[in-house]
Amino acid sequence: MKSFILAGLIAGASSLTVLPSYAQTDTDAVVQTEGMTNLVNVLNSATTETDPAQLKADLVAAINGVCTNCTAAQVDSMMTIVVDAIGADSPLIADFLAALVAAGVDSDTVTLAAITAGVDATVASEATAAGPGGAPAPAAPVIVTLPTTAVPQGAGGTGGDAGISEVGN
Repeated sequence: MKSFILAGLIAGASSLTVLPSYAQTDTDAVVQTEGMTNLVNVLNSATTETDPAQLKADLVAAINGVCTNCTAAQVDSMMTIVVDAIGADSPLIADFLAALVAAGVDSDTVTLAAITAGVDATVASEATAAGPGGAPAPAAPVIVTLPTTAVPQGAGGTGGDAGISEVGN
């Protein structure tokens, strides 16, 4: 009987033993962290003399380094980090928002994330309104010519000769 108890204790103890496993880093998280650092560095290194087209290209490249086909959660995360780094009232915020749209992120998602992060709603909506290709050209006005029919004499108050208005006067 004692041997069965001893065997049961040994079996129980060995079943609870956890063998060590080697930790693996999440490469997506590492790449995303490096991409966020690169994004903040691009914004921090921008000056008033920085060419706007070059800034936009650098920002788009940095955004694509963080994510391609960005989800709303990734956009929220980027927005929070950028706003914390440069401030919600920075003049570079509009450039960042426009670059997000140019990188293929839905403009409504960008606007919502910006407003949630504390960016002024007017700045957010103006920066994302044009989208990547600018505003579409307005369509040409449609001109419709309706057919007109001749009104016969006496057909109801046309005011002409032999019309109703002329009868009995």
